[in-house]
Amino acid sequence: MAPSIPVLPLLDVHRSVLELRIHGTWLRFHVAEAEALAADLANAVASPRWNPDARALVVRIPKAGCATGQTRIFSLSEFSRTLPNATLVG
Repeated sequence: MAPSIPVLPLLDVHRSVLELRIHGTWLRFHVAEAEALAADLANAVASPRWNPDARALVVRIPKAGCATGQTRIFSLSEFSRTLPNATLVG
């Protein structure tokens, strides 16, 4: 299992798109719970971490009685990196 990577995510809540720069390359993902992710990122107690094996963003939020916080995991679906090759005729 690959170790998780600390990241600084860019989140577009209106389009439910999350972008991460991993090893110099921008990756784009669809996130089903964009508003919940935005709220958790705003209250995070540590840097969010990218888990490449699980294709998930791990965010730790405050939890009473727990110094390390509560772990929230958001599954992400990667957008295709291939560009469309359609042409308009007419």
